[in-house]
Amino acid sequence: MQHLAVREHQRKFFSGIRVLIGVIIVGLAFFQLFITFRGLDQPAAMDQAQIARQIARGEGATSKMLRPIDVKAMDTVKKREAINFNAFADTNYAPLYPRILSTAIKVTGYDNFESNRMDAELSNVYGGDRVIAGVSTIFFLTSLVLAYFLCIKLFDEMIACTVVAFMGLSELMLQYAVSGLAQTLMMSLLLGSLLCLTCAIHHDKEQRPSACALWSCLSFLCAALLCLCNYMGIWIALGLVLYCGLNFKPKGLHAAYGVIILCFLVLLPALSACAPTGGITDKFLHAVYFGFGGESGHQLMRSTAEASVDFNNSNFFLRLFGYTFAQFNTLYTNMGSIVVTPFFLLALFNRFKSDIVEGVKWCVFFMWLFSCLGLALFGETAPLGVSQLTILFAPVFAAYGLAMVFNLLARMNLGQNLKPMRALIIFCMLIISSGLFLFQLPKQLYLGLWTSARGLPHYPPYYPPKLNGDLYDMTNSEDIIVTDQPWAVAWYADRKALWLPRSIDEFTTVLEPIFGRGNQGIQGFLITPTSHAMPAGGVAGIINDSADFAPLALEGKLLQLAPKHNMAFADLFTEHSNNQTTTRTLGSLVSSSGQYPYRNFLLGADIIYYSRTPYNKR
Repeated sequence: MQHLAVREHQRKFFSGIRVLIGVIIVGLAFFQLFITFRGLDQPAAMDQAQIARQIARGEGATSKMLRPIDVKAMDTVKKREAINFNAFADTNYAPLYPRILSTAIKVTGYDNFESNRMDAELSNVYGGDRVIAGVSTIFFLTSLVLAYFLCIKLFDEMIACTVVAFMGLSELMLQYAVSGLAQTLMMSLLLGSLLCLTCAIHHDKEQRPSACALWSCLSFLCAALLCLCNYMGIWIALGLVLYCGLNFKPKGLHAAYGVIILCFLVLLPALSACAPTGGITDKFLHAVYFGFGGESGHQLMRSTAEASVDFNNSNFFLRLFGYTFAQFNTLYTNMGSIVVTPFFLLALFNRFKSDIVEGVKWCVFFMWLFSCLGLALFGETAPLGVSQLTILFAPVFAAYGLAMVFNLLARMNLGQNLKPMRALIIFCMLIISSGLFLFQLPKQLYLGLWTSARGLPHYPPYYPPKLNGDLYDMTNSEDIIVTDQPWAVAWYADRKALWLPRSIDEFTTVLEPIFGRGNQGIQGFLITPTSHAMPAGGVAGIINDSADFAPLALEGKLLQLAPKHNMAFADLFTEHSNNQTTTRTLGSLVSSSGQYPYRNFLLGADIIYYSRTPYNKR
């Protein structure tokens, strides 16, 4: 009877803990979404959002953001036939996540741009941003539930509750929750795949081959859906294929199941989706180029050929080796600074009693190892990014790391002091992992509620009210805006936007003829703080990044330094220093005597729109 009473007491205790953790985490998630939310700040999130809006309108997976390299590639595929820029196919993102976003956009009515214009007097945050962030927040909460059930199957309720607390109080996790990126959905699918894998391992040990095959196929199905959220997920799927091929008998059969599922659900759709701009091989090479180009990877997207950007062939393998080790070096920060995650590497040397726990451990290791190779190959090291995969493993790494810590404590023969010591260690680890974030909450609450009732946008470089307002009013939906912020223009202004090329020669001799064949005009140039706010290397960094268009990027800075002169910097670039060249000058485009002579100051000299005709604000 006493034993039953103790178990009932423990059940009530953990029930209360679950409710408390759930209330705190859901409260924090909605606190970020509705009080301190500043809008989207990830270019990929805005880009996928505008694609999702096109899908919600029934226009398919088309994009209003145009990359010069994609425009040239599509022109080559079409053999110089006219391109329909009103239905420019997107070939840069996996198809699943934009379609999920499109459902949310359709349900909330944000597919109708006109009826959901921003009122700058009421808010600086675009309502559509909150819809996109709300989707990623829902999947974040879903991943917490799945992490809880996975930890219950692998370990016990104490570890499950602690891991969920670690996730819910991690600043990086909460940033992903409102980022609008697909990582929270990918985390849910990864955890779902591992849950199915635990069932497959269980049935394999029980010698039920049919049930084992069914659950392993379901695990591969979740992995395939993960790949359809982000093609980088294929690296994780390869780790799953390797583990299943080695672990389940007969050897290699389950790996064959996985390869078949991935080919039909991922490879064939990817081949079809990438066909309009040269095929999946070109996309793969561009991605590698993006990560290992001698200069910024973005410069490749802004060119019309790989030869326009240097590729450091001599140091390729050296840099690949360096990027691989960088994944280990940044493991702690890229997993949300959860203090126990590095202990997973120690858990690899510990033999757990349960075959399921041991099997999932090695599967996760293979998945993570392959993801490190993928991240190294594509040069991804930033903690928050569209291609980042490390964060997906944080809950599983934390669970095994915590189990390792508890195992070490159990071997210390603490007797009656074991449970208090566990509680103290959990408390200390939570403070270390999330203390700084929790201490900043009062300040964030103050800023969210009292400092700016209209919201604080991510400025610089983004100021949605001006794109959604003035820029939309002074432009038309037919012609293209050339800008350094095309993802934001496409999302906030609902206009077709070409990523500002680096070369005037490529713009005038390659891109303009392509636009001409498609009866597509250029209506103006928009320069924002993306080009000139806090660049790496100062003025030299601006010149290196903007190349031939650097005078436009610098003009706003010069006007701020000498506002009374109101000089047009591009007027100094109306002639070439080399009289033998026949290429057009910058001055022929945007100077006071060029094609786009009028400067419209949307936000002082920080955001300037160069147009053919002056704009009279209503």
